[in-house]
Amino acid sequence: MSSPDSPTGPAGAREPLSRERIVGAAVAVLDAEGLGGLTMRRVARELDAGAMSLYRHVASREELLDLVLDELAGALPVSRLTGEWRVDAAALARDVRAALLARRDLTLLLTARLGQGAGGLGGLDRAIGIFLRAGFSPRDAVRSNHALGAYVAGSSTWETVGLGGEVDPTERARRAAAATAGLAGVPAADYPYLAVAASELFAGSVEDRFEYGLARLLEGFAVWLAATASAPSRLDDGIEEA
Repeated sequence: MSSPDSPTGPAGAREPLSRERIVGAAVAVLDAEGLGGLTMRRVARELDAGAMSLYRHVASREELLDLVLDELAGALPVSRLTGEWRVDAAALARDVRAALLARRDLTLLLTARLGQGAGGLGGLDRAIGIFLRAGFSPRDAVRSNHALGAYVAGSSTWETVGLGGEVDPTERARRAAAATAGLAGVPAADYPYLAVAASELFAGSVEDRFEYGLARLLEGFAVWLAATASAPSRLDDGIEEA
């Protein structure tokens, strides 16, 4: 009798299991069912294989999560660095936003696994390097990158679940218009500030909102840098720009 991860013969040949196939199936499960549904048993079902056969290639679910993160991190869009830190930080934010909007639960995977394996470390190194080369101290570089990442993750989450979740732009616009109309009659005596700003709560596109917040955040970083760093920090000459 053939083993679960070997071909079954010419009539019903099955591609042998490999780490690459397992990771590919895990990504498919992640997209379809989210991080909570990504188990070794579920991936085995996706591959029409026995769960124990997966352990010949991947030692545990923890290792599988690291491999999935490594796979997805390698596929993230990466804009070319210009040497202008605000331009590069903005491009980084847009690249990460595009990836988070395209793949369900990637935010959870990044925050849960980053630092557990190699997956994502290259991107993190690149991101921190943008701030270090600008003259931020190591502490400020890390915290600025964290603040930028938190903004991107939060705005991406809002975009995918706000106003009813993942809907097409036309439906999103309809819901936004309905929400705006519903607030139009809010009593100013009870909600004086909301009454003034009600028409702006859902105005503009999600891209406009994202770019507004991104610009204000980077402006704040620039003010902080000017106040705390008189000159760019000298990094080791052996560190090359990506």
